[in-house]
Amino acid sequence: MNPLDARAWVVLFAAIALGVAAFYILLPVLVQWFLRLLFVPRYGFNIIGRENVPRKGPVLVAANHSSWLDGFILAAITPRHGKAMVNADMVNVPVIRPLAIRAGIIPTPFTGPRAILAALQKSRDALSAGQAVGIFPEGQISRTGMPEPFYRGLEHILKGQAGIPVVPVAIDNLWGSNFSMSDGRFFKKWPEGWRRTINIVYGPPLISPVSAFEVRQALLEACVRAYELRKPPIRPLETLDPTLPRWEHPTLGLLTASTQNLELPGIKQTGHKDGTVGHSVPGVCLRVVDESGKALGPATEGRVEARIAHRDGWIETGRRGSLDPDGFLRLVDAG
Repeated sequence: MNPLDARAWVVLFAAIALGVAAFYILLPVLVQWFLRLLFVPRYGFNIIGRENVPRKGPVLVAANHSSWLDGFILAAITPRHGKAMVNADMVNVPVIRPLAIRAGIIPTPFTGPRAILAALQKSRDALSAGQAVGIFPEGQISRTGMPEPFYRGLEHILKGQAGIPVVPVAIDNLWGSNFSMSDGRFFKKWPEGWRRTINIVYGPPLISPVSAFEVRQALLEACVRAYELRKPPIRPLETLDPTLPRWEHPTLGLLTASTQNLELPGIKQTGHKDGTVGHSVPGVCLRVVDESGKALGPATEGRVEARIAHRDGWIETGRRGSLDPDGFLRLVDAG
């Protein structure tokens, strides 16, 4: 080999090595812009409430989870760099895992108590260091198109950490996409339209200590606001099962419904519970209040009020009931 050729190869390999090292070092900063560029051809965004995310200090961002894209969307549009808890199965791939961790991913297994606690501790440590952390409290992608019950990992992360802002984030209009479980399957279906607009609402922050129930209620309110950004025609949710309990209000329409329970390897989602009328349908948030109008906690009886898309404020339903910790409504009076 000509000595000049050998030197040229050395220079080339050195340049490549430096480029890879620079990419790895700058990855936490570059990933947001890279993801935005990827989304531009196919997706547009309506975003409300980004000012609710503190620009400095610790913050926990809690979002609903209806598609494979949710984590990438949060990373692309949230006005903070930080960490995000993501299903370990999505990143436990050679080459991908170290890059994902460098980008801020905390791989989180669905099973294995010790491994789950270790991932939760990493999120606690990130908050203690003043960083932003993103989580999906449902723990898995919804198979129904509705926010599922929250796991209590959120409470574990916040335990003993008072004063942490918790920002609920509604990600809407991805059900029906190839990346959701609509029609009972991921990916293997025709995309709907050439371009899809994703509606994002950052709700007002709650301040810890706060329960998973309170965060879920705040998230459902944000979901109602996001639902209002949809453009007609709005596709009915095909997973609502008319043979299971529901609540059709005489003047307000369908407020709650049920879906089938799912119990598969690695998947457990509760869609209905005996003695309840299901949980809020898309575009609706329910709460239970006392006689003074103060919102009550789970399993506490009171007056049922509804927040409904395109209607002002909370509406009195004329019924009494209670919400369980997972948001299922139990009516306790005769309708």
